[in-house]
Parts: sequence; structure tokens; C-alpha cells
Amino acid sequence: MRRCLYSILVILLCVVGLSGQPVQARTQLNKTKLTISVGQKVTLKVKGNHKKAKWSSSNKKVATVNQKGKVRAKRAGKTTIMAKVGKKKYRCKITVISIIIPTDGELIEKTTEATTEKMTQTSTEKTTETTTEKTTEQGQNTVEKPSDEKNNTSATPSGDTKNQDAGEYSLDQVHTGEGTYYDRESGGAANIDYMEDTYYTAAMNHEDYMNGLAGAYIEITDKDGDKINVVITDRLPEGKKGDIDLTTKTFQQIEPLATGRMDITWKIVPLPTTEPIQYVFKPTSSQYWAEVQVRNHRYPIKKLEYFDTATNAYVELPRQEYNYFTAVSGMGTGPFTFRVTDFYGHVLVDTGISMNTTGTPVNGKANFPY
Repeated sequence: MRRCLYSILVILLCVVGLSGQPVQARTQLNKTKLTISVGQKVTLKVKGNHKKAKWSSSNKKVATVNQKGKVRAKRAGKTTIMAKVGKKKYRCKITVISIIIPTDGELIEKTTEATTEKMTQTSTEKTTETTTEKTTEQGQNTVEKPSDEKNNTSATPSGDTKNQDAGEYSLDQVHTGEGTYYDRESGGAANIDYMEDTYYTAAMNHEDYMNGLAGAYIEITDKDGDKINVVITDRLPEGKKGDIDLTTKTFQQIEPLATGRMDITWKIVPLPTTEPIQYVFKPTSSQYWAEVQVRNHRYPIKKLEYFDTATNAYVELPRQEYNYFTAVSGMGTGPFTFRVTDFYGHVLVDTGISMNTTGTPVNGKANFPY
């Protein structure tokens, strides 16, 4: 009887042991389809197999991949990244776009050829309209600019802009610092958080930020040569000069979060917008005290002035850390004439700007030329 029970127990243990064997996971890539932007870097992995994969790209001009599965987007187009494990092949279809629009996940919104054509056409129309306007005594919504910039509709700075001496913030000046990342728990110091809906963003060290770079658009290059453009929407109080603190979403577009800190370089580039600058009044503004913010400017703002009809002269408004210009004694009831100057000598003059205390932006007539 004991021998019979022992045999039954052995059989049961064998059955349980066999049924408890783990089922091998299906081999596959962690991503099979991605849309990324030029300059972005993502890592593909083979899941369910520990054998070494051999990686390749069907179009190296669009995106390359190293033997660790790290993909780097080079220019707009399509390619297929393939991982070969033994005799098996696993593929990920990659679409690279040139416009960077962050979303909540890894994917980047895709732009169409029709959208690109429309943007180019709009930019051309705006430039043509701007160059035909004539300057009057108070500007009448015109742009004061070097003559050879009139037909420049690209996002590339013109020769005159590049040659403008803006000291350490000239367009040919490259800054060095340390790149880190953070998750902001409250609004950014520059009060332009709305730009996160369209652009990648970052915080800048206190010294550079307070030198007028709130709202500036900069190109960051990491230690591997990967690049990403960001809008400065926040201030990094403890950072050393040159340091940039990227949002987590921004940082991981060019570097794994595990890196933590990295050496970077950065320089100022023009914001690629076809829309005019905007003015936003603080809701508490009145004829006796007012604050105005300038938004959507292609280049950093050097100064904002309003035309005082009582003295028949422009009055410069001091800029605050929170990116508003303050008229401590007010500017009257309006409408107002504003003169905005960037770091590179471009000047915009807008007349007939009414005070809107609802927080709704008031459009100017143009933007700084490239």
C-alpha cells in the first residue's frame, strides 16, 4: 500500500513540475512603428530573446541605428529598422518629420506635405506684405530691418542678423554647460507654459535667464552630437551660467533618463513661427498701473517701449523676472503704440493696441525678420 501511494505521489510531482515550466515569451521588438522628429534619438530592443541582434536601417540618410539598437533621426522621410536574431528578422517602420511637436507619449505628431506647403505659403505672404509697408513717424505697424532680409522666408537667420554683434548672445556664440532634467510642479517662471503645446521646453540658469533670455528659442547639442530645440519657459535658480534643465519629456528625446547629467552646448536660433508677436496684459492692469508681456517673438527681446503722447517720446518699460514689462505709473487708457526691439537690431512698431485685461493675447502686425 505504501509503495502504491509513493508511486502516485511521484507521478503527481512530475505532472506539477512539467506544468510549472515557464512558457517562453514571444520574440518581438518593443516598437514596430514610430514617428519621430529630426534630431531625436530612440532605443529599440528585442524582447523575449537574449541572443545578440544585428541591427540595420533600410535608409541611412533618414535614420541610422547602432548595434545597441539606438536610432538617430537625420532627416525627414521613411525607413525600416531591422533586427536580425539568428535567422529571424524583426522590423520597426520609422517615419521622421522635421517639425517637433511633443505629445504625452513617445510619438511625435506627424506633419503632412500639405501642411508644410501651407506654412511656406503663409510665411511668403507675410514677408511680402511686411516689406511693402512704409515707415511713418510712429511706425504704423512696420518692421525696421536690413534690406537684404526682405525676401528671406526660411527659418535660417539672414546674413545681416548673423553678423549683428549682440555680445555673448550673438548667433555665432556657442555656450557650454550641464544638461539635466526635471518635472515642473508649478507654472514656469516666464509665464508662457502654453508653448509646451507646440514646442519642447526647458529652464535656464538664473544669470542667462535674467539677461533677457526668457522666451528665447535655443538649439541644444548633447555629448553625442544629438540636437533638440527648446523654448526657455522657466528659470533654474541654482544652475551655473550655461546650465539648462530640460523637462523630462524633452531630455529623453535625445538621451536616456538614466544619464541624469550630461555636458551640453547651446546657441540661440530663431523661433520657426509664421505668426506675429502678441501682447498680453495682466488682468489687474489699468490706466494707472499696467504690465505687458510680449509673446511669440522669433528672437529674444531686448526692450519694450510705449509711446507717451504727453511727452511725445518712447518710454522703456523695465522687465520683471516673471517675464512681464511694468509701467509703474500706468500708460493711460490707450490704445497704445508699442516698439519692440530684439537682440539683433530688429524693431517692430505696433499702433492701436487696446488694453485687454481678460488675458487674451492681442496680435501685432508682424514678427521679427529672420
